[in-house]
Amino acid sequence: MRASSESMIVLGALLLAVLMAGQESRNEWKVTYSRNPGMVNFGIQRTRPGNRNSYSSDVPLSSFRGLNPRQNRPAKFEYIADAGTFVCQGRFSFGAGSGSYTFQANPRFVADLQQLGYDAPREDQLFNMAVMQITLDFARGIRDAGLIATTDQLMELRTHGVTLPYIRETRNAGYRDFTTRDYIDMKIHGVSTEFLRALKHADYDIASRQVIELKIHGIGNEYIRDLGTFGLKPRPDDLVQMKIHGIEPDFIHDTRQLGYNFATRELIDLKIHGVGSDYLRNLKASGMRSLSAQQITQLKIHGVE
Repeated sequence: MRASSESMIVLGALLLAVLMAGQESRNEWKVTYSRNPGMVNFGIQRTRPGNRNSYSSDVPLSSFRGLNPRQNRPAKFEYIADAGTFVCQGRFSFGAGSGSYTFQANPRFVADLQQLGYDAPREDQLFNMAVMQITLDFARGIRDAGLIATTDQLMELRTHGVTLPYIRETRNAGYRDFTTRDYIDMKIHGVSTEFLRALKHADYDIASRQVIELKIHGIGNEYIRDLGTFGLKPRPDDLVQMKIHGIEPDFIHDTRQLGYNFATRELIDLKIHGVGSDYLRNLKASGMRSLSAQQITQLKIHGVE
């Protein structure tokens, strides 16, 4: 029995050793052709015990030193980013290459970020910033736009596609009080600068939270514009209710053609209780031509068909 227990311990130790060997630290790169002229697709993979991160994007050839994708032999080159340099070695064959790398952080980048008012990035943050192509110009542009951001938020902005032109166009559209968090959340929910301009054009002056809520419920430029043609400018919360209950421009058009001029809340109440264009049309055909929205709703509630 004791011998059996000792065998199990030895077997467990061997399995653990195999698992740890399979999770050893590795730094690997890959380069392939890009369809974009003057670019290559550069991929980085970093493996640590229990963790693996991969990054891949098109990068200008000008960002490399000593890279020749057309060579068919061992290669050594550097990928140079503001946050640090990837020193790569490996082999190319028929336009594709792979190998290993070491990452060298750029202490000057750290000092420049601190001078701009950011907290000093950790080594893992520097690595991610280099991979994500976060430049000093980007960090400076965020600060110059009047935004207060942490180093982590710089990476969040980049991850979710918040660019300096996006911020600039947003401010030009008249939104000057958005915070860093506002920009990140708006991009996550697909808020475009065209939508922001459409809101301003319709005379809506609302917070980012309300803008995001409109987008979540599928309210776009065209919907707001169509409501405006009927002289309707619902409050943001009413806009959401209209969309939730399926009040589309066709329904409003039908009510107007039938001689009704319902207010926003009346339209919502009618739809909540299942009043559609056919019901209104049949009421008119039955001779009931001067009913209010409240009366029509009561008829529907009490099953009058």
